[in-house]
Amino acid sequence: MFDTGVFDRGVRETICCLVDGESDVGLVELMTDLHRSESVVAERKLAAIAELFVRRTAEVESDGAWTSTAHEVVEAEIGAALTMGRAAAGRLIGLGMSLRTRLHATREAMARGDLDMYRVRLIEDATANVSDDWIGEVEHQLLEQVLAPPRSGGTGLTGRRLTNAANRIIARLDPAGVRAKREKAQADRFVGVCAAEDGMCRILGSVPAAQGRAFDARLRELANTVCAKDLRTYEQRRADGLSALIDGAGFVQCECGRVDCGQRSRIATTARKPLVHLIMLDATLAGGDEPAYLDGYGIVDAAHAREIAADADVEPVQAPSSVVPTHVPSRHRARHLDAGAGRRVRVVALRCGGLEHRPRSSSAVRGFRSRGRRSDGGREHDRLLSKSSQAQAFRSLMGDR
Repeated sequence: MFDTGVFDRGVRETICCLVDGESDVGLVELMTDLHRSESVVAERKLAAIAELFVRRTAEVESDGAWTSTAHEVVEAEIGAALTMGRAAAGRLIGLGMSLRTRLHATREAMARGDLDMYRVRLIEDATANVSDDWIGEVEHQLLEQVLAPPRSGGTGLTGRRLTNAANRIIARLDPAGVRAKREKAQADRFVGVCAAEDGMCRILGSVPAAQGRAFDARLRELANTVCAKDLRTYEQRRADGLSALIDGAGFVQCECGRVDCGQRSRIATTARKPLVHLIMLDATLAGGDEPAYLDGYGIVDAAHAREIAADADVEPVQAPSSVVPTHVPSRHRARHLDAGAGRRVRVVALRCGGLEHRPRSSSAVRGFRSRGRRSDGGREHDRLLSKSSQAQAFRSLMGDR
């Protein structure tokens, strides 16, 4: 079952083909062959790990011990054999058992060399909470997209796009299950602060997606309220922005050291509420199960999208294909835009905190735009979706690769 002698000889023969006089096309083909061979070897390794775990579990259970003991034993064995820590060994056990017991089609694709370890991990992570009743159909629909030939000039489905595709399929097939998991996650929300070394502390938390996006957007805006001469890094200014939030200030104090710095002489104003963009189809807003897209986060299920949009202003916008272009797109780009034609979409713009809501029309999508002075003397700048970001969001919402 695990005899790899013939395969090893084949890999060695392929590697020996690498010579200085190889053409560029030949090098690319060799690289592709080796990448596929690497996937085949990785699948065999995971199969061996899963088999070892099954055997050790049977031995432990026959002795009346806890099943967790088998996991610890196999972690130690794998760690010693492969020179890795127990945590890394445990992740290999989990992935190997998922391929053996749940993701059968994924394992077969990996054994053929069609899926590499990276994309298999993405699939396993994205489907970890899918019930046994739905895992077969979810895997089938996801692999149809993942294994489809890439578009001309593009790449196959991978990275965040693969995760979004999986989340979209799961939300469409099992909305009740997704809603139950989300409600449990929201019930477990928390924010913790713990002591760290060198006079610092660490902040850890889990909050709803819209709230997290608003928090991230506010820190980004505060970090950009200093002048260009400030020597702090962007990350340092974001951290200092947290202090500004705590103090209720509308900006981070500039530390450029210049006496004539205009940013240092400002009067603190009431900070505006961050703007969050949510994109959904009309059918979703009306009660359908089609997932929505939260800008900066990714796919959210339909019920969650309607909850986020409950207290927000909703405006219809046109898909990017109907916007008058300012340049002639490439054929590859045009295919992406054509995918959204004929589908009516809603953009939900909301101010977190419920203090202010402003509608956004399709003609207003231009990047940054000043709103003029408010009655309190402050100046408001709304960060809107740029055209490229809008097109990317539409593609994620509609499943375009």
